[in-house]
Amino acid sequence: MQFLAHEDSSPVRKFTPETADVDSVIDVYAVFQQQDLSMDELPDFLWPAKGKYGLRDYEKIFHAEDGNDVFEQRSIDRSSGCMVVVRPDQHVATVLPLTAQNKLVEFFDEFMVDQI
Repeated sequence: MQFLAHEDSSPVRKFTPETADVDSVIDVYAVFQQQDLSMDELPDFLWPAKGKYGLRDYEKIFHAEDGNDVFEQRSIDRSSGCMVVVRPDQHVATVLPLTAQNKLVEFFDEFMVDQI
């Protein structure tokens, strides 16, 4: 999250106009393994203040559920996690390890236009 929110090479920062809401171009969601997280423990990036009134968006954070665990269903390694890039038409464009920040940058650099 720190990379996406703060680094100049972050696709979110590179391709989102400065005057736009942070999720107006690339919308980031997170699925956590823990079920007892407090909003105060999460980065602001995952519940951004948006729009004319700067209201917080609380609908970007999810967690695995007992009996409906996405980590188990999709064989996602709990120790390393993953990031999934989904196009607007719901096609899964790529799946990368959370540590593959450079690959994520390369992916978006192929077709997006820098805004910074």
